[in-house]
Amino acid sequence: MKNSVTLELDVRTAAAVRESLFRDTKVYTYDEKSCPQRVNDIRTVIVSIDEQIESELSKAISELEKDATTDGVGK
Repeated sequence: MKNSVTLELDVRTAAAVRESLFRDTKVYTYDEKSCPQRVNDIRTVIVSIDEQIESELSKAISELEKDATTDGVGK
């Protein structure tokens, strides 16, 4: 079993971390065989962060839509 680290971040911080990781890896090819393993690992983390941000934003949008008035204001 691999050792693991779990972080809990608010959405804004997660987006900032994601952007920084993306900037640090964008100069590398997307060919997994030619790319350093650490870059592939970081890209896996970026995907995970993206999925979690998307999930949280979807929840927030659903809440806003639920709270919107029925006359269409805010939708």
